[in-house]
Amino acid sequence: MQIPVNCNKRYKIGTPLKQHIQTMKIQLIHCLLFLSISLTIGTGCTTPDTINHLPSEDDFEIVLEDYRLTENETWEPEKTYIVNRTLEIPQDITLNIPPGTTVKFGRDARITVQGILKIGTPLAQEQVNQLVHLTSDNVGPTSGDWNGIFYDHTHDLESFIRGAVIEYATIALDIKTTSPTVVESILRLNETAIALDGSDADIHHNDILENKIGISTIGRQTLPHIEKNKITKNEIGIFCENVQSIIQHNNLNANIFALRLNVKFDFAIPNNWWGGADPIEIMDTIIDGGDPGLITKQIGTVNYEPFAETRIADAGFPYLTLLTELAR
Repeated sequence: MQIPVNCNKRYKIGTPLKQHIQTMKIQLIHCLLFLSISLTIGTGCTTPDTINHLPSEDDFEIVLEDYRLTENETWEPEKTYIVNRTLEIPQDITLNIPPGTTVKFGRDARITVQGILKIGTPLAQEQVNQLVHLTSDNVGPTSGDWNGIFYDHTHDLESFIRGAVIEYATIALDIKTTSPTVVESILRLNETAIALDGSDADIHHNDILENKIGISTIGRQTLPHIEKNKITKNEIGIFCENVQSIIQHNNLNANIFALRLNVKFDFAIPNNWWGGADPIEIMDTIIDGGDPGLITKQIGTVNYEPFAETRIADAGFPYLTLLTELAR
């Protein structure tokens, strides 16, 4: 990738030529010195269309600063890309982040998707063999370090995330009016893992754990499918304002609250495992219209029956051998 020279940058080029130049030789020496200084320091433009490439000796890290793609790109696996501020994928442009790639994000950085984003193992491939890591670039990372991936009303059906670990974001996947497939991934330690607004996204076989909110849904005219996920150890597993969502065959155990309904309509959420087979204990993990002390507006009630009486064995991230690299 080309790195343009910043021709507008001003440089201090040293002591001016002496008023009394004795020979053409001295003129030539000064001109060469000025040219050498300019060539030495005159690189590193920081326009939105520029990749700031700061390589190490083995070219292992690539730094992107306010970077806007101008053509389709496929990043290189086994390398680390560091995103500062904004990475923008315009309409009709595709970014492919293959298995084995690490992407780190500076404070408040984000990816804005108006084109197509493909992260990880293609859906047509039989299985995931390597993970993509999207994480904070901060020392001692915490949830909310970076802003996440924002799907900005793209209307495309080609974006997917498969075999990725996404962590420490404000909203890891902020999906508005588009429907990417999110499958066989791990979303952890975010403020919100997935926010669906007007989306028919297919969310299945993921581990969604240790977030403040696992999945948030809004939008009455859409039908996201949330199935066969392990949604556990979150403050709120699912925050639901879209009662047309299909949410079934998930493990919804060990959350502070497994589900919070935040709309006035009733909601059916059958065939999930809530951590046990006692209806009273299940009701204790749900906030709905039956909990007037916990809510401030009129909301509906949740019908969780029939429910699974044992853990759903094939729900969640299916490649256990890949989990060993995630040990913290």
